[in-house]
Amino acid sequence: MRVLLVRPISAKMPIVIPNISLGYLASFLSGDRNDVKILDCAKERLGLEGFKQRMREFNPELIGFQMFTCDYSSVKEMARVTRAEFPQAALLAGGPHPSALPGETLEEIPELDFVFFGEAESGFPRLVSWLSGDKKEGLNSIPGLAFREGEKVRSGEREEIQDLSTIPFPRWDLIDPRTYPPAPHGTFTRALPVAPVITSRGCPFACRYCAVHCTNGRKWRKREISDVVNEIEMLVREYGVKEIHIEDDNFTLDRERVFEFCEQLRERRLDISWACPNGVRLDTLEQKLLRAMEDSGCYSFAVGIESSSEKFQHMMRRQISVNALEEKVKLVAESSRIRMTGFFMLGYPGESLNEIKDTIDFACRLPLHRVQFSNFLPLPGTEVYEELVAQREIEPEMIDWDDYLDNRIAYSPREVTARELRGMMRQGFLHFYFRPWIILDLLKEIHSFSQLKVVLRRVRDIFR
Repeated sequence: MRVLLVRPISAKMPIVIPNISLGYLASFLSGDRNDVKILDCAKERLGLEGFKQRMREFNPELIGFQMFTCDYSSVKEMARVTRAEFPQAALLAGGPHPSALPGETLEEIPELDFVFFGEAESGFPRLVSWLSGDKKEGLNSIPGLAFREGEKVRSGEREEIQDLSTIPFPRWDLIDPRTYPPAPHGTFTRALPVAPVITSRGCPFACRYCAVHCTNGRKWRKREISDVVNEIEMLVREYGVKEIHIEDDNFTLDRERVFEFCEQLRERRLDISWACPNGVRLDTLEQKLLRAMEDSGCYSFAVGIESSSEKFQHMMRRQISVNALEEKVKLVAESSRIRMTGFFMLGYPGESLNEIKDTIDFACRLPLHRVQFSNFLPLPGTEVYEELVAQREIEPEMIDWDDYLDNRIAYSPREVTARELRGMMRQGFLHFYFRPWIILDLLKEIHSFSQLKVVLRRVRDIFR
């Protein structure tokens, strides 16, 4: 079967990295029976006409769209165009948005035949076999699959892969890191090319604003470190990769495992830099661990701080005090040269302008190298989303999913207007970054004109 896996036409901020989610799906279809391609519309800078042309060249029998919430309108339009061009092809979507709202996604995008919720690697090859004519099992036995049966939506059971080391490496030949622009997660790099790597899945924590459990579940599962380092070694030797970005949600949850990772990197003498742009939990860090990470090539990570308010830390169910956060940030700064990016959330339900300003001031006092001020997003599948719907503070049918971006305002608390919140976000970036020592520090991290263009583009998006 000819299978086309698609990252959709995107209005996101320009983070363009090898799509390992689609790479993993492709790896489960390797073999003589299937011809699989990955089309990254963001990387290729494709619009609808370019997308249609690429489809005609491949003539797919199955088209699968990766779908974040902000991709809703894009996938809806691309599905409409695809159905008109290829009426006999099967269309499906998977990713965070369908994982949170599988039934609604099928109902609202009638061109889709299927959606996958949660981890799709187990169910996806079984669906492909079913579409290829192997009807030994019914659709309702395929894990994570939602589909229509008459006017009803039916679905199989959610299934998580328990032993992640049984998953083959992503199809790196389809997402070659050497072909990607210098626009990585985290903005800055020390060396190119960069490859993202996942070493674990799932999150045992219960932050009320986070939807990661919808796709990866709450049980933390991990790959064997030898398997991870084998993949990194392969990327270095076969693709010339010089930097690794660990994209885990909880990379440092098991400290001994991180020590093992650092030791294996040193033993194999892999000359790479590495970073954790998706963030590490501050309460897992201590001096010995930081030194091991730095000695093995770690030069940067992000940390989730979110708010300067003890009240809102408790409301978010963050399980760490503001004082502990501040102490850990200072520990990192005093114990290592690892560069820190602080993640802060502005506009959480119930927050006032003064409380937002306090968080901005707090960010500017901390010894951070960079910050990301993000507007609060009531993500489908989260506790706080359900609460806001129940309180009629948001109405799902009125939501513009296209606003679910860091540089737009999808929601503002009752005490703050959207205009005021937007102004506070801009004020936060100005107050933090327009200080001479911060500017000079950032300039030292820019190694090429192409990287400078990426940085300027992201600044433009913030202030647009």
